[in-house]
Amino acid sequence: MRNYEKIEKTSENRMPARSYYIPEKEGRKESLNGIWKFAFFANGDVADDIRQWDEIEVPSCWEMKGYEAPNYTNINYPFPCDPPYVPDVNPMGVYERKFSVTDISKMHYIVLDGSCAELYINETYVGYTQGSHLTAEFDITPYIHKGDNTIRIYVRKWCCGSYLEDQDFIRMHGIFRDVSLLVRPKGHIFDIHIVNEENVIQCKADQPCKVSLYDGGTLLQEQTTDTGICQFQVENPTYWNAEQPYLYTLVFSAKGEEIRRKFGFRDIDISGKNQLLINGVSVKLKGVDFHSTHPTKGWAVSEEDDKNDLLLMKELNINCIRTAHYPVTPAFLDMCDELGFYVVLETDIECHGFLRRNPNVPFSYDMESGQWPTTRPEWKKEYLDRIERTYERDKNHPSVIMWSTGNESGFGENSIAMIDWLHAHDNKRLVHCEDGSRLANTKKADVFSYMYPSPSVIEGWAKSNEKEQPIFLCEYSHAMGNGPGDIWDYWETFYKYDNLIGGCIWEWADHAVLEKEGYQYGGDFNGEMTNDGNFCCDGLIFPDRSFKAGTLEAKAAMAPFRIFCKNGTIQVENRYDFLTFEGCRFKYELALDGEIIEQNVAYSDVYPHEVFEIELNSIPQTGKLGCFVSVQMIDREGKVTGILQQEIPVKIEKNVPPEEHVDIG
Repeated sequence: MRNYEKIEKTSENRMPARSYYIPEKEGRKESLNGIWKFAFFANGDVADDIRQWDEIEVPSCWEMKGYEAPNYTNINYPFPCDPPYVPDVNPMGVYERKFSVTDISKMHYIVLDGSCAELYINETYVGYTQGSHLTAEFDITPYIHKGDNTIRIYVRKWCCGSYLEDQDFIRMHGIFRDVSLLVRPKGHIFDIHIVNEENVIQCKADQPCKVSLYDGGTLLQEQTTDTGICQFQVENPTYWNAEQPYLYTLVFSAKGEEIRRKFGFRDIDISGKNQLLINGVSVKLKGVDFHSTHPTKGWAVSEEDDKNDLLLMKELNINCIRTAHYPVTPAFLDMCDELGFYVVLETDIECHGFLRRNPNVPFSYDMESGQWPTTRPEWKKEYLDRIERTYERDKNHPSVIMWSTGNESGFGENSIAMIDWLHAHDNKRLVHCEDGSRLANTKKADVFSYMYPSPSVIEGWAKSNEKEQPIFLCEYSHAMGNGPGDIWDYWETFYKYDNLIGGCIWEWADHAVLEKEGYQYGGDFNGEMTNDGNFCCDGLIFPDRSFKAGTLEAKAAMAPFRIFCKNGTIQVENRYDFLTFEGCRFKYELALDGEIIEQNVAYSDVYPHEVFEIELNSIPQTGKLGCFVSVQMIDREGKVTGILQQEIPVKIEKNVPPEEHVDIG
């Protein structure tokens, strides 16, 4: 057995997981992104003496740079299912570059934001990590010298951890996320933890430090603590939510170094009616499932790409993101904090391919077989490691409201261990496990989660209250072809019942690789052992981020208002959870037989979940085709949040066609 196939040893010399931050002043972050030397080996087990180097951009996916072809598969593993073994011929990319060290009295760390990698500094082995979408940090202080140093990273295509990374996407490899060098003073803070209990902020660092609390540029309070533990009470704080993402700043100072983290007051609870409560208010999750994908960059999306996606989501009235099916980059979550999104943060686990591990095995989640990693004791350490690394890195983000234990991996003892670990370490957020809800009907997780039930089915659940938990559709309304379907019906049903808290459309963007021939999908690439065709073309938007007809339907269904016509008025319901309609405009038109007979603009500062009325003065009694009222909502930033239309009942005059004159000669 090769080292990277050993389940019991999926890392070596990797630092413990910690919260994400960027040190400043005496500490600093240096990006090692850019052009690296690169050597590709079709069989990485014989990659020893490298005589010829190419160059490659970091971060990037080697498939997008001409080394191997991409492969799209949904369920099947891209190799025979024989855990923990991977194919004997296992490709590998070798990356190398120089970096400079000026002060060897300081601590130096390499941080990889993703990839299965072996790290060498100055030709000396430092350590190893698995978990393609999980951060890894290594202390390289003993291996460096003043002046130029060499970093080399070996990235294997597959390892035993690949059995836990069978997500539905175009498969890519390489160093596809950032590589950074951290330079820090000795005795620096390693980890920080920030939570709030109502209006009290509780701060914990692992070193003595000074902690300063700012509201914008104004210093509110400051404490020096020998234990690293302190708290601040803020009178009448402004609370964070996805509609009003208000953030404070905490600065931790020690050894001449500063760590700044933005923080939001935010409370999460479940009501006696099984509502999701954010800051005591019932909230509906208007969500989308998000993959990091780009038609020319693959998985190596930039911060600018992510921000563009988030702004498009805002335009479409989306307020929730499930990170399907792995953690996003730290910068992505920073932007979710600042722009305002509720995040269901999923760890890097999916072993869907076990459904098809053997042609003689029925297509089912046969947990009783004892063959799924989720049920096997030798995999437990790796399951716990992945959820711990997910939690520790992102525990300070106000946008994260729910942890997810992974996707389509069955339900067993390792799932339960992850749920129990999360509950033991975080009593401020909810835990999501769709496999547990669907396969075991367990109450171990905090919400009942399900994929693709119809509106009528969820209405039955809601009426009977049989699920005894908030009901969350982690995937629904599959956005393929002419999809998403029934989305208006879904949202009218969600709003009808307290215990239906919303869901996430599968999925955000079509996956594709843009070649000169056009977009390429499964079956278009060379050497595919298995593929699932264009099933990756299932996004709410096209690969180039342009909108589809279904995109606009989703925007209307999730718009923050509804209209109802009654007794000569338009009743406008505020479907914001925290915002009034102050500063918004409502342009309305009344049309008879296609001709506008009344139009105007209305204003209101009505509170969330309440209704205001617009009087109509020109309602006709009869018409030939019909009478309709259309309302366009323009928010306080001047953006159109939606256009809705309702029919006004009128008597339709019988349309008698004129007599035809027939010339009979």
